[in-house]
Amino acid sequence: MNWTVLVAFCIIDDLLKTLGHKDDPQSKTPASVVLTLWILAALAFAGKHKHALIYAKEQGLFSYIPSPSRFSRRLHSLAHWIPLLLSLSKTLWEQLSSVEHYILDTLPLPVCENIRAPRCCLAPARVYRGYIPSKRSYFHGLKLHLVCTDNQWISEVLLTPGATADVEGLYRLPLDLPQGSELYVDRGYTDYQAEDDLAMAEGIRLRTIRKGNSKRYHPPGQFIATVGRKIIESVGAALTELFPKRIHATTLQGFVLKVWGFIFAHNFRRLASIL
Repeated sequence: MNWTVLVAFCIIDDLLKTLGHKDDPQSKTPASVVLTLWILAALAFAGKHKHALIYAKEQGLFSYIPSPSRFSRRLHSLAHWIPLLLSLSKTLWEQLSSVEHYILDTLPLPVCENIRAPRCCLAPARVYRGYIPSKRSYFHGLKLHLVCTDNQWISEVLLTPGATADVEGLYRLPLDLPQGSELYVDRGYTDYQAEDDLAMAEGIRLRTIRKGNSKRYHPPGQFIATVGRKIIESVGAALTELFPKRIHATTLQGFVLKVWGFIFAHNFRRLASIL
């Protein structure tokens, strides 16, 4: 675990410098330390920041460890840098490891039990009420749209309310993929026009698991798409392993930050395994 934390700190520090971030001269804790502690919490303490701060202080990981309240304020102030860090770290991963294709899928993130949904303060609107077709059940929370590589690196992320259709993620994700890439998706992303536009404009080929009555159903292609998508199940299992039984947060923004923390913890664990 400490090796992963060291890798995370070194890379985040370099990426923040690349982005032009400068800490306040009066700040005792650099932004790279704050974000590393955030990843440590997701990696080893189920997202519980207070436990990570106590551990870091006991182990002497950094010269100064902020109080929980100060840490929370600093982390929220750095929230806008997090998507940029993911984009830059994706470039680093592609330089270190060969990528053959990408997979797009969604993961439900309940913020409360279904029975408590009508009085949920974290996400009170009905737009957060989503449906999981594979389980034939409802949930109340967010949808996590993930673009992963075939070697389990999470390269793009989008969080939407639970009621958002899967195919909406296809429209809203940047899909910054290399020319000629193959993107494996399930039948929930069926949109012929989007397939044609991606192929023509970006050179991205969608390999979709289609329904039997689809106009573009092709048995050999279905086999390739089914096998290619299996890697997303491993990524989902790895993220679920990091998740606690319930992600504790007092605001929706705090909930989202913890989810981002689990994503970075997964990625840096993958990165530490090849360095």
